[in-house]
Amino acid sequence: MKKHILIGLIIVILDQIIKNLMIKNTITIINNFLNLVYTQNIGAAFGIGSRIFVTIASLVIFIIILLFIILDKNRKKRAIPYMLIISGTISNLIDRIYRGYVIDYIQINIFNFPVFNIADICIVIGVLILIKDIIFIKEENI
Repeated sequence: MKKHILIGLIIVILDQIIKNLMIKNTITIINNFLNLVYTQNIGAAFGIGSRIFVTIASLVIFIIILLFIILDKNRKKRAIPYMLIISGTISNLIDRIYRGYVIDYIQINIFNFPVFNIADICIVIGVLILIKDIIFIKEENI
């Protein structure tokens, strides 16, 4: 479990470092396809919602996730998705509380896809793994 906490901490720190670097920079990684750009997201996913509502909702969801972890009999088996969700949530909450918005920076120029960040990737991957585990893995008591 300690290694999961360390990895989660590294994710939060890495995401925060990149967010701070992006404030004054734009970087083209793959011309006309992948860029790192500075974008302020005052809402939730893809800019939906008001600042206060999204911050409070994020805190409530964070508490609910912590309760899920505490009550989950298979939490040791689900440590990776929980770590991804928690670290992504923490990094975006840091932005919401400290800045009033989330810095998004990964821009993929395909189908007008919204700009996102590493924290968002972690949350989505963690939720997908968790859903897969809940649906397809037989519950066992630990």
